Amino acid sequence: MKKLQLLISGLCLVPLLWQPVAAQTLDPTFTRPTLYAPAAITSVTEQPDGKRLVLGTFLRLNGTMATRVARLNANGTLDAAFSQNVGNSSLMARAYLQSDGKYLLLSYSFGAISIGGITRSGSLIRLNADGTGDTSFDVGSGGASTTGSYLDDALPLPNGQTLVVGKFDEFSGTPAHSIVRLNANGSVDASFNQGAGADDEVESVVPVAGGKFLIGGYFTTYNGITCNGLARLNADGSFDSSFNAGLLPSSDIINLKVQPDGKILLAGNIVSAAYPMGVSMVRVQPDGALDNSFTAPTPLANPYEVYSYYGQVMEVQADGKIYVKLNTRASSVVRLNPNGSLDPSFASIGDANYAPYSITLLNNGKLAVAGFFTNFSGALDRTLLQLNQNGTVDPSFQPVAQASGSILAMARQPDGKLLIGGSFSEINGQPVRRLARLNADGTLDASFNASTSLDLNVGTLALQPNGSVLAAAGSVARRFLPTGAPDNTFSISPLTGTLTRVLVQTDGKILLGGSFSSYNGTPAAGIVRLTSLGAYDPTFVPSTFGLNSLASFHDMVLQPNGQLLVGGYFRPSSGSSNVLRVFRYTPTGGIEPTFTSPAFTSASSTTNPNLRLNALTLQPDGKLVAGGYFEAVNGTPRANLARLNADGTLDTGFTPPTVTGTLYSLTVQPNNRILVGGSFSGAGLPSNLARVLPNGAADASFAATAVPNNIVRSMLVQPDGAIVVGGSFGTISGTATGALARITAPNVLHIAAPRAVAERTAAWPVPAHGTLHVAPDATAHAQSLELLDALGRPVRHQALTGAAATTLPLDKLAAGTYLLRVNYTEGTVVRRIQVQ
Repeated sequence: MKKLQLLISGLCLVPLLWQPVAAQTLDPTFTRPTLYAPAAITSVTEQPDGKRLVLGTFLRLNGTMATRVARLNANGTLDAAFSQNVGNSSLMARAYLQSDGKYLLLSYSFGAISIGGITRSGSLIRLNADGTGDTSFDVGSGGASTTGSYLDDALPLPNGQTLVVGKFDEFSGTPAHSIVRLNANGSVDASFNQGAGADDEVESVVPVAGGKFLIGGYFTTYNGITCNGLARLNADGSFDSSFNAGLLPSSDIINLKVQPDGKILLAGNIVSAAYPMGVSMVRVQPDGALDNSFTAPTPLANPYEVYSYYGQVMEVQADGKIYVKLNTRASSVVRLNPNGSLDPSFASIGDANYAPYSITLLNNGKLAVAGFFTNFSGALDRTLLQLNQNGTVDPSFQPVAQASGSILAMARQPDGKLLIGGSFSEINGQPVRRLARLNADGTLDASFNASTSLDLNVGTLALQPNGSVLAAAGSVARRFLPTGAPDNTFSISPLTGTLTRVLVQTDGKILLGGSFSSYNGTPAAGIVRLTSLGAYDPTFVPSTFGLNSLASFHDMVLQPNGQLLVGGYFRPSSGSSNVLRVFRYTPTGGIEPTFTSPAFTSASSTTNPNLRLNALTLQPDGKLVAGGYFEAVNGTPRANLARLNADGTLDTGFTPPTVTGTLYSLTVQPNNRILVGGSFSGAGLPSNLARVLPNGAADASFAATAVPNNIVRSMLVQPDGAIVVGGSFGTISGTATGALARITAPNVLHIAAPRAVAERTAAWPVPAHGTLHVAPDATAHAQSLELLDALGRPVRHQALTGAAATTLPLDKLAAGTYLLRVNYTEGTVVRRIQVQ
């Protein structure tokens, strides 16, 4: 039997610690952390002196600012002078070293690109050997096509000209069909004799003996001559009929590599009489005939297991052995013997989560592997590696590529400390991977260390009353002790999908939601409940109502009565299409029939796969606020923000402005105004972070004085009324903040009820019945009662229609401290209650 005691004898009013301000401002007492995350390296091009040009998504290398293009010394240190000349570069896809030491850079974007102090159109730009822009090279407008155009590859020629391939019908106004030759200054060489050219995309070009060259791609003819996916051209661009690979239609040759003996390795989808279903890799003779002495191993027996648009996927050693970059993960780099069999002397290694982008055989005989890696055979967050001849990672080569980090999830502890999860590997210069704890002032809490435990971004987390934290990253959910150490008593089976939400019930059981169809062999249809130790809970069997592996949950929220509201894609019946809906489950997993389960749609389709319900949040009155990407609810226009009544019907009294973009986070303030975060704009709303009134109208008191420059992913309101926001932004209204900031704003907290009302509000324990008696002030207008646990979660809610005394049931509540909140029209009264 539980015993209730008043923790304090008097009534307490809601604190109003922040004084009213005219508009939102950054809180100067909050130390905004500097976050960095691993950044991809997409390709490596080595110079004869061992220096290496690297491309990627990085903003700094080895702690020094370097934007997307940089040069490393042979030992992995940054060539600072070159990088300084490069300056702030656009994103580049491929780099080619010319014989004169200049670099030709290719971008997949046909917009303006900038590097080394110059700007060019046409997806091509050239650097001098020192990293400055080469002003003598300009291709003009570049490729164009009525069906979409892009560049895939280039080949600098010994005479200073360049072959460029891709998909286009003209280049800088000159007819050219997916291949063009440029002069040294970037102008089109009109003497190049391609005729009708390729009838579709050309993805790769390499030189062969005699000044000829090979092209590979998804074309079927060249100048009207059939040559499915592969052709050899003479030096003047004409078709070389002496080369015939005999490939079949639908062949797609994405990468080519010519061996020293003249044989040619093909990668992509090779379809021929010998391989009618297609394979990933074959070798042909110099005349195009299939080389029967080469048989690729089992991993390459399917199409598209080997290819890349960023650089080499095949490299050949002097002894004829072949390095191959696979599109698999754990064993993504292998070495083949000259006959195609796997070389057992090379450790087949990789990253369990990401495949490499490209490989480069270096002058020192080692292999550079570029990509986005979080744990490449034990090398954490290193996205450019150098492998020894036996396949092990070379520890002497350790460049660190980083971009700005982001916050995806937050939770506030009762002591004011803040748990953050997201995409980061460093905070304030300290290695911290994906999960961290901050002190109340924003400084890093060094007593919490989970740095080696999570390789993928933490997208959702949940705090437990004992101080442990649950974090989900990809398909993995783990629990950490208050110190950050993994809780080895908690173990869950791997999921074949992605987790998007973790919730902890008041009884300690754990709900996982996402895009998975089973848990350890038991059908789960996107949701499963576990015991506090991670074991499957058989008392919760969610109704599948025709769901299959395509079903996915985007967000979930627990109601005080133990029922569960979920939003995501559902298949209402066998054979029907998935529809974005909100459903309500009973505590045992059944569909609660009184909830109408509305459909969220676009104007043109109910099955648009881009529709999302990213955020669900419950109001104290039981209504549900939903945000994401949608245009209508049950046919009624609502642009990305809507509110449902407690029965699931659309609340037509909530009429928000038209929001353009996507919402990712919602928070109901104590005064029932609603914070909205995401990537959006709207009439009368500040971009990316806004607030609406309880009726949905834009809140004019939340002005455009604290506007994040990018996406807001997570928000919370502190008890003192301060608002913490996290996301992928870097500034707020021009002030550098990184991905996390705290702001002060007016109109956040409850208005405290007059002291006389507070004094006439009574609450007393009744231990014999496990209930709490509450008698509101008879002269005021009481609207509702709420009981909140130590984490601020509502565990009981009751509407009030009069001034009569009422009771709140306390069965199944864990012992601890709770807050009783009595909401009046004039304000709120709060009392602290101890349940024993």
